[in-house]
Amino acid sequence: MELAHTFVMSRKFPTMTLHLKLSQKSLLAVLLGFCYALFVVLFPWDVISRGGFSDFHNYVYDYNYLIPQNESAIEFYHLSSVKEYFTNEVLWVDLVRNLTGLTGEASIALRIISFFILFVWGLFLFKRVSYGVALLFLFNPFAIDAAMSGIRNGLAYSLVMIGISIQSKVLRGVLFLAGMFIHSSTLVLVVLYSFAVLAARIIKAKKLLILSGVGAGVFVGLALTVGSELVLGAIGDRRRGENYVVGGGSLMQASLWGAFLFFQCTSGRAYIRQSIFVIAVLAWYLTMNPFIPWSYRILGAFLPVIGASATYLPQCKRKVFIYLYSGYLVMQCLYWTKLFNYWH
Repeated sequence: MELAHTFVMSRKFPTMTLHLKLSQKSLLAVLLGFCYALFVVLFPWDVISRGGFSDFHNYVYDYNYLIPQNESAIEFYHLSSVKEYFTNEVLWVDLVRNLTGLTGEASIALRIISFFILFVWGLFLFKRVSYGVALLFLFNPFAIDAAMSGIRNGLAYSLVMIGISIQSKVLRGVLFLAGMFIHSSTLVLVVLYSFAVLAARIIKAKKLLILSGVGAGVFVGLALTVGSELVLGAIGDRRRGENYVVGGGSLMQASLWGAFLFFQCTSGRAYIRQSIFVIAVLAWYLTMNPFIPWSYRILGAFLPVIGASATYLPQCKRKVFIYLYSGYLVMQCLYWTKLFNYWH
């Protein structure tokens, strides 16, 4: 009787039932996202993290002591062109400066931003995948590092995540533009997204779709490493040359995500069309990895989107990858933590 009643109600009022279910799921995702963000922000990661959060401490020092509260980034850096606004990431500087002025302490301002990043990530994943799988990606050390130390990268990419999740093209464009003036690498992410949308729309052949996504990622990866002096030098970006392209990327890390890229490219056309953006981002990361050791922040700051794409794999490949990823995550956490130093 109860099942029959539910069936009749859903047939009689399908829209009302659908909206009720969606609203309940969304509400739970908001609650879980809030709890996740609060936990990560309040947890004393510095106590267990082997490498610590050096960027966070540098930001705190800069915004507490070096960057004046009564001058905007444009005034402080004497900027005079849009290109200079972009390369100096003025929106980030003014956001942290103003928040520091409001709170009276840069560390509080930065943790407010970290909370926002983590909340966006949690909401994004909890609405799309099972809660257990979501936590596997949300508690990845690289994600925690991007949210708690490489905050500029994490914030910019979280705005992109919001942008690709909404219907309004105008608001999406505003979010993408804001992200570019927070972290300049967001321009690459937006270019790959725009290319992926276009490729998925006009390219029909599966092999050509794969080649276009992988090729786009490899192209921008080489442009920012092998061609960094030419490309980044042309716009005056500080991240170029021998001080930036220093080698030392992780082979084990690259192997895992290379395997995921292989699983993606050997899936059906419908999946590839849906995931062409993630394919391009992974190819970008894998190309950067041998040249730039901190290329892992591309993964860390965009892991919720990559994780969601992993759960859309065909069932057999999804299971294999989740097992591989879980095993790698255990090793990654053991390496990342310094707790074993205390035990020995």
